[in-house]
Amino acid sequence: MAEKTRCEICDRTFGNADGLTAHNKAKHPELAPKEKKSFPIKKIMNWAIFIVVVGLIVWGIIGLVNKNAANKTIIDESNLNFEAPIGAIHWHPHLTIKIDGEIIPIPADIGITSTTHFPIHTHETDGIIHMENNNPTKKTVVLGYFFEVWGKKLSKDCIFDYCADKGTLKMSVNGKENFDFENYFMQDGDEILIEYTSN
Repeated sequence: MAEKTRCEICDRTFGNADGLTAHNKAKHPELAPKEKKSFPIKKIMNWAIFIVVVGLIVWGIIGLVNKNAANKTIIDESNLNFEAPIGAIHWHPHLTIKIDGEIIPIPADIGITSTTHFPIHTHETDGIIHMENNNPTKKTVVLGYFFEVWGKKLSKDCIFDYCADKGTLKMSVNGKENFDFENYFMQDGDEILIEYTSN
């Protein structure tokens, strides 16, 4: 016969130790043996994976922003030798870019997002730059500002990643060679051609 067990507090007798344990859990929880909690390895692993994934996403975004910033044209108004237009403008110069004889498409909706509408932008892939500005500044009317909004590079030395040390870079406006490049003050109806030819 199994040895009987007695509760020290209420002096009840139980047929076995399991009965006493169940009684203590229900009536005297302070006497019940404490259950050891298992180390939450799965929970820690899930959090670690989450933190690594978020870290990789943030790292990727920072890298993309830095890459775009390195390729952008940054306009300094102090280098611009003209006066800004007075009053609102609504101009439409046309830009063509050729790299080694191939026309590079200019994307639609440069400068237009769900939250932002830059004063210089595109609507279609036809190369027409829309300059719609109620208070234009010298910076917002130059070709380099369009490239800045686009997140691309333009200077007298480079367009995109094509630079004059490995080829020839030329710009013409309305059929005449122009050396202003990023500082060119665009006018309504201009035909701007930028050509790069590799050596």
